[in-house]
Amino acid sequence: MFFLNLTMGEFFTLLSVVGGLVTALYLLDKSKRKKVVSTLRFWTPASSAEELQSRRRMREPWSLVLQLMGLLLLLLAIAQLQWGSKRWRGRDHVLLLDTSAWSAGRTADGTVLDEEKRLAFDYVARLPGNDRVMVVRVDGLATPVTPFTNNRSQARAAIAGSVSQASALNVEQALAFAAQARNWAEGMPGEIVYTGVRMTSGESIDAPVPANLRILNPAFNREHVGIRRLAAKRDLQESNAWDATVTLKNFGTQTHAVRLETRYAGTQFAPRFIQLAPSQETAAEYSFITATAGDLVSRITPADVMPTDQEAHLRLPPSGPLQVTVYSARPQELRPLLEANHRLVAHFFDPAHYPAAQQGQVVLLDGFTPQVRPTLPSLWINPPRTGSPIAVKGIDYDAVIKTWHNETVLGAGLHAKETHIVNAEIFETYEGDIPVASTAGGPIVIARDGGPDHPRFGLIGFDPLQGPLKFQVTTPILFANFLRWLSPESFRTLDLSAQSVGTATVVLDPKERTDHMRVVNDSGLALPFTVRGGTLQLFTAEPTVVHVYSPARERILSLTLPEVGEVPWKVPPAAAEGLPRRSRLPTDPVDLWKWLALAGLGCLSAEWYLFGRQHRAKRLVVNQKATTQREPEMAAK
Repeated sequence: MFFLNLTMGEFFTLLSVVGGLVTALYLLDKSKRKKVVSTLRFWTPASSAEELQSRRRMREPWSLVLQLMGLLLLLLAIAQLQWGSKRWRGRDHVLLLDTSAWSAGRTADGTVLDEEKRLAFDYVARLPGNDRVMVVRVDGLATPVTPFTNNRSQARAAIAGSVSQASALNVEQALAFAAQARNWAEGMPGEIVYTGVRMTSGESIDAPVPANLRILNPAFNREHVGIRRLAAKRDLQESNAWDATVTLKNFGTQTHAVRLETRYAGTQFAPRFIQLAPSQETAAEYSFITATAGDLVSRITPADVMPTDQEAHLRLPPSGPLQVTVYSARPQELRPLLEANHRLVAHFFDPAHYPAAQQGQVVLLDGFTPQVRPTLPSLWINPPRTGSPIAVKGIDYDAVIKTWHNETVLGAGLHAKETHIVNAEIFETYEGDIPVASTAGGPIVIARDGGPDHPRFGLIGFDPLQGPLKFQVTTPILFANFLRWLSPESFRTLDLSAQSVGTATVVLDPKERTDHMRVVNDSGLALPFTVRGGTLQLFTAEPTVVHVYSPARERILSLTLPEVGEVPWKVPPAAAEGLPRRSRLPTDPVDLWKWLALAGLGCLSAEWYLFGRQHRAKRLVVNQKATTQREPEMAAK
């Protein structure tokens, strides 16, 4: 027998204090009592008083015995006395249920996860009733779903509600979490039980293996070929051309031959037959031309045990050159400047034909102010002072450009200074405006991001085709910067890929700027990332679409394929395998506190009934009557 709530020393200390206090109060209460006697009783001879004093003894000792017994039993109930061995007062076990990508594999009776659940149910059923178990789902992350509990219904519900995830098993993190949770538990350390296929994403396991590790092995077939990555990239020279790559991997230990089928929208490419050696990875390349949006789909047959990565989808946006609508009275002078870039197409109109609604993606207004502002992003060249969308505070004659603001995207690559301009408009600037070029009097080239209600626009406060700027490289660079800023999607180098969840790696260009790089998901929420040695890394545990933006490039990562573990985790020699035997599991100790509490209350109730004040008063009256009857007899003697 042993106590759960108190130590032996604490129990005897409380018993001594409470028992001593009750005994002292009992003796004090019994030693002083009021008794009605005749007057002659005060004239008792001295010899009789001495005789009565010698006969004085403890009255009603059974009352004290019942009180002490009741308090003892209640104190035992508070200490939670257990009948059995203290060694088996209850152990804390951690059950690691593998929900990684391999758990979705097919078996003869369902999936690998179904077999894992059956083993987990059987293990929980074999635990003693006083043992506690924590259920933890492990894949790329270790997620506890129950506390340490001996509620078997709660544990079974957590196991039954588990579903397969897309990330690979991180066994080091799972074992480290299980060991830490077991050490923090209040009970005796139990087992760490792992049920799964033991295929990890890492190259090796450096973490120490915890003690009392048990492995439960479900039925599992490793022979599988899957799609690792589906990528598409827009051609740098031809805006309608795409290059696509499908990467396949043989995860099994035998050679497999598969049929690869790829299609885009309604176009079916010729199927390819690919043979893969064990652990071999290969890529198939495609090139096609399209200007419309559509789905690029790759699929491999025949189907095997893992259906989740045998088909990959990638949504391609519409492509094509940037459509620029130009309203100018001098199209012959602007045409060479705009048509030199193969990634844009310019459509020229006379200013008199300016409509209220424009076609294309960007509007260029040369030397005039329309009555209705453009509804598309626009570039204004030398607008009239009275109709400028940004107030003109003055004219600078024979102006000299002092500063190109290279810290902005619009000023990138512009370095020519001391360039004379016949006359230039100096603009008023407000918070949020982007100055691009300035003279001593103020900014003469400026941009403003209009926000959600108004499109962005830029202003060049002079004629770039007049004077020395007409023959300098600064002019085409300035126009290219403005067009790229007004319609960034048309000029970005677009990379799209469908790949597995988990750790995603993006190789950056050597000259790619990282100071303005952003990584967001489809909801626009920023994702954490790191850039080291020209490589960007990020991690996602669930399928999502990630956008990686840089000033001149956009990458779309469709992290929807499962991350299939490639490295087998070898069972440590000290680990036990299989389910434990029921006969070897300890017997549960019996909790006695309820019976002890009832017995203690029974003792106190009996004492109150037998020796309560009402019963004492009745006995006192009886004793007085008996004394009165004996007084004549004593007087006669």
